[in-house]
This record gives sequence, structure tokens and C-alpha cells, in this order.
Amino acid sequence: MKKYIATIIIVFILLSVCPVITVAQAAETGGSPLLTAQGAILMEVNTGKVLYGKNPDEKVYPASTTKILTAMLAIELGNLEDMVTVGEEVKMIPWDSSKAGLYPGETLTLEHLIYGLLLRSGNDAANTMAVYIARKVGGKDLSISEALAFFSSLMNARAKQAGAVNSNFVNAHGYHDPDHYTTPRDMGLITLEALRLDFFRKAIATTSVKSGVLENGNPRYWVNTNKLIQESNREYYEYATGVKTGFTEEAGNCLVASATKDGMELISVVMKCAYNDQWSESRALLEYGFNNFVRLELFKKGTIVETLPVDDYAADDWGSLALEITGESTEVVVSKAELAGIERILEWDEDLLSEDAGVLPRLKAPIKKGQVVGRVKYMLSGELLAQSPLAAARDVKALEQVEPPDTSDGKSLINYLVMAACIISAYMLYRMTVARIRRKRRRYYYLYR
Repeated sequence: MKKYIATIIIVFILLSVCPVITVAQAAETGGSPLLTAQGAILMEVNTGKVLYGKNPDEKVYPASTTKILTAMLAIELGNLEDMVTVGEEVKMIPWDSSKAGLYPGETLTLEHLIYGLLLRSGNDAANTMAVYIARKVGGKDLSISEALAFFSSLMNARAKQAGAVNSNFVNAHGYHDPDHYTTPRDMGLITLEALRLDFFRKAIATTSVKSGVLENGNPRYWVNTNKLIQESNREYYEYATGVKTGFTEEAGNCLVASATKDGMELISVVMKCAYNDQWSESRALLEYGFNNFVRLELFKKGTIVETLPVDDYAADDWGSLALEITGESTEVVVSKAELAGIERILEWDEDLLSEDAGVLPRLKAPIKKGQVVGRVKYMLSGELLAQSPLAAARDVKALEQVEPPDTSDGKSLINYLVMAACIISAYMLYRMTVARIRRKRRRYYYLYR
């Protein structure tokens, strides 16, 4: 018994002294996140690049993260200032649904309805919104059941447009249905699309909002269920900007989260986490991305990349030419470990190089502004990251050459004849002058001999 107790004490001391590496700490130290989530993905928002995945294409149930798609459709197809009247559709949700506290006959703007959808995660707000959008797009004569079915078809069409081809949505709120499913990758792609909308970004970053009154007359407040953006909550993450929570017994704990740090924006998706682990695992994913990856702007349109000397340039030129990026601005996301392996390669149009170029490239005038003279490439481990044309930033005129007269021209021939006549005349005058001088000398000689 003493040995048993001593062993327990030793183990207890070791556990107290030795640090336990948490999920978040694993990410902070550069290692891959350790997740209980059944499926997860981490994506960079600007490029859509996947930085981490765990069963990213496995079928999962989205629960209330479905409302990301619902809100996106409402913003794209509706009008935020429209007044929406709540109907009997709010009674068609299961009794144990999360609710925003809407009641039939109430009227509120679509803007506030979206707050009730995304902050309070109201299934009643989802149904009201679905009927409003369906009747706006498909016709006012749609019944409630027809409108809800029509909105589901809109959801599936929009999801596929976003690239989410392995999903199927049968309702606007995400309450469990075996035919209502998605994948972590698909949910990430849908969120990337939604983040293009300014009001969506505003709504998901809102911590709370007051919206009218409840049916009993009490003030109605909606508090965001996303603990990552609540400063007073222990799960608060200072870089978080949204997005949406979700839970059903079948889906487990789900969270789509977004965060921005050092100019890079990431989204994480965790599906079916262990109880209450969605917060720490989302932070771990986001920190893993920020600590191990960097966003690079390889090209920016109009940026001067290189300056080359020019041969045979005009006398009033200075003989060097700046070359600028003409392609669209290009950004990439790479791991910090790969930075040293990125190689920049410059390629030139051989026809524009001077014959006297030697080892260093030299261009040959004339060159026009905007003329493409080469391209710049960025390579990583033999693979092309990005490339862009390089064009002249200004004109470079060629040195003027003195050309021999064109004898085929009639005026040139006449000039030659006139010149020849002048030469002959000068020669004849010279001979006559010499002959006259000689005659005078002979006459003088005979007179004074």
C-alpha cells in the first residue's frame, strides 16, 4: 500500500512540475494543431489557400453555421432597409430550436433580421428571412412551405457557385436533417464568399444589438454567441473578427471563425469538436496559421522591378531604362520555412537585347513605352508561384545615323553633276592661270636676256 501511495505521489509531482502542452501551445510552438474535431480546415482569405486540413472533404453536419449561407443570400438578394413582416413560418421550427424571439405580425427591417440570425442564431429569423427572399425572387404567391423549399434551392445553387459541390441544404437554419450536410472545405468556401460582403463583416463582428421588444413588451437584446469576440469572456481572442457558431447533438460543437493579424486574414472551420473545445481549437488553428505562414505581395502593378542599360540611345538620353510590372497585383501565402527557397528569375526578349550585351543584359534602342521586354518569375522548389510581364516605363529613342546620299534620287544626281562641273571649271581656271604665268615668265626672259 505504501509503495502504491508513493507511486501516486510521484506521478502527481511529475504532472505538477512537467508542463502539459495544450492544443493552443502546440500551435504556438510551430507544431501542427492537435484537434478533437472530426473535420477542420484553415484558409487564407485573400488567396483562398488551404494552410491546414483534417478530413476537409468528409461529410459533416453544419448545424447553425448554415446561417452563413442564409445571411449571404439575404444580403445579396434582399434590401437591408426593406420592412419584413414575420409570418406563421416562425411556428414551423422545432421546439428546441434557438430563437431570436420573433412573433407573427411583427415588422422589422431585413438588417435587424440578419442580426437576429447571426448574433442570436435564431431559427425563427432564418425561416422569416427564407420566406421573404423566396417570395421576393420567386413570386409573392408562394405558400410558406413552397417558399422554404424554394429558398433551399437558392441555397444549393449559391453554394455550388462558391465551389461547395459536396454539400446539400434542406433548410435555412441548420436544424438537423440527415439530408442537410456539408464538408469543412465547403463551409470554408461559402464563408470566403460571404466575407466579400461589407454588411456581413459588420454583422459578424457585432457583439450585441437591441432590436425592438419581445411579444410580452420587454426589451429584446441579441448577444453574439461567438465567445471569441466577447472581450469579457474567458474564450476571447484578440484577433478574432467573427463568424458563426453551431450545435446539434448530431453535428456536435461547430465553429467557423475569422481573425486578422499582421495584415493576414484567416478563417478556421472546426466541426464536431469535443464539448466546449471549439474555442481553443479554433484559436489553435488560427495561431498555427499566423505563426507559420506569411503573406507576400510578389507583384504590384506599376512597380519598378529592374533598370537595364541601353545601347545606341539618342544623344539627349541617359542610356538606362526602368522596367515595370504590367500584370495585375499578385499575392501568395507561403510557409515561413519556404521563404529562403523562393527564387526570382528574370527572362528577356532576345530580339531586344544588344549584340554587345556580354554577360550582363543590355537593351538596344529604340524602345517604346509599354513595350514588353521580358518577364519576372517567382519559383519555389521548381514550381511556378507567379509571373508577370516587364514593360518599358518610357520611350528610348535610337541614335540618329548619317546615311549616305541616295543616288536613285534625281536631285542627288543633279547635285553630283553640278559639283563635278564646279570641280572641272576650277581645274580649267587653275590650268589657265598657270599657263598665263608661264607666258609672262618667258616674255620676261627674252626681254632681259
